Amino acid sequence: MRTRNRIIICLIIVGLALFGVVQGIVIPQIENTKKQYMEDQQNPLSHDIENASQFKSKYMGDNSNIINLFNSLPLNNVGMSFRLIPEKLTAEINYKSYVTDIGEDQVNKALIYNATAAFALIDNLEAINFNFIETSYKVLRNDVASWYGIELSTLLKKDVWEKTVQNKLKDNEYVFDFTKKILIRN
Repeated sequence: MRTRNRIIICLIIVGLALFGVVQGIVIPQIENTKKQYMEDQQNPLSHDIENASQFKSKYMGDNSNIINLFNSLPLNNVGMSFRLIPEKLTAEINYKSYVTDIGEDQVNKALIYNATAAFALIDNLEAINFNFIETSYKVLRNDVASWYGIELSTLLKKDVWEKTVQNKLKDNEYVFDFTKKILIRN
């Protein structure tokens, strides 16, 4: 009986030690990894386009798909509302913030990234209006397609996306040129 009690006590001690390791080390590491991933999704330079690719669609008329797409792209932490204008094949994203509160550089990179992603993922989307409290931008599919010089849907392969879209956002001159030529400020 004594041996059996010792084995039970040892198993309880080992169980408590393992419970402590899981609660004190494993779970906090998992939470930190999730937190870091969510932070990375706010930055166009580290965003995971494969996460957004589940919202690929032939038609822009699915409001919930557009909402989910933009909620998976950078700037999703900024309050926003949506309006679809199907007769013009246009999506309107209304951000409830000032560009200056977010940072103009961050906004420019995010709009380039988000517009490119939306046009690559939604086949018949022709225009996007990005509205902030103090300013608005309009982006046209034809302008973005001309900028890249390829069919936009071919950008969606991870390595092509990183090389052609993400890595170029590190170059401030590239961002400035795209912003001046493609993002039509209203």
